[in-house]
Amino acid sequence: MPNSFKLTLNLEAEFFFQQGLRRNRVQEFEVAIANLDTALRCKPDYPEAWFQKGFALGSLGRHEDAIACFDEMLKLRSNDSWVWHNRAIALGKLERHQEALDNFDRAIEFNPNAATIWHNRGLTLCDLQQYQQAIVSFNQCLKLQPDAYWAWNNKGNAQRELRRYEEALNSYDRAIEFHVDNVMAWFNRGVTLNEWKHYQKAIKSFDRTLSIQPNYYKAWLNKGIAWEHIENYDEAIASYNQAAKLQPNDPVIWYNTARCYAQKHNIPVAVANLEQAISLCPEYLETIKSHSDFDKISSDQRFQALFQSP
Repeated sequence: MPNSFKLTLNLEAEFFFQQGLRRNRVQEFEVAIANLDTALRCKPDYPEAWFQKGFALGSLGRHEDAIACFDEMLKLRSNDSWVWHNRAIALGKLERHQEALDNFDRAIEFNPNAATIWHNRGLTLCDLQQYQQAIVSFNQCLKLQPDAYWAWNNKGNAQRELRRYEEALNSYDRAIEFHVDNVMAWFNRGVTLNEWKHYQKAIKSFDRTLSIQPNYYKAWLNKGIAWEHIENYDEAIASYNQAAKLQPNDPVIWYNTARCYAQKHNIPVAVANLEQAISLCPEYLETIKSHSDFDKISSDQRFQALFQSP
């Protein structure tokens, strides 16, 4: 190939690569891929173009195709930590978590001081239910970036899975220290307090969550659970009603609301909510039949009618 022709191809490849890069930055991924394909036709051994194409494909949910692109880049540059990192992300999206973990380890081999890689490795260990090892990864991330509130939050999640509730709360508090309006840290703090049976404190955390994001239905749902545990059924129902307005297709909300009305011995409304729960999730029928939640109304004909074939 004449040098002048090769130079022309290289210049074209660079032009289309920059176009693809710009499109990736504004999340126009289909257009980015088209530009990057043109760049790669001009210069097939262009590692950055393979990387950017893999990124675009992954952003579109085409994870197998993204991995194929990262593999092409690794043929050209096998010691690039971020291609191993992004390959690991794609594998995780495909639920190939052990392979993802191996790829994160390769990424760390080439870049041991990248906080993001340690953090995402920790998330993969959580996916593998290896929570103690996940905490080690989050700690390494936080050693490198102490103000990484997302890592404090996920460390708290791992500690909660191990039922180390006080440690989890301390981690969520550190997350909040660095990002005072972090919805997930406040929400996870409330969930932890619920599990630890500190229901009044949990309600305060859910209130803080909802002051930041009023339409977060899971916060309303879990706030209702806290009220229900302290037998304030009116407040629980009010919270569940707010959750149902935001997410009417979640059968758990209707089931929990029915449970509260059963405790108040309001049989017609309890049955109406159970009917809604069953319509969304027929498996609830067996749960309702056998569960002590509805002992107070189980002998009533209106309740019994739920189990009669139409």
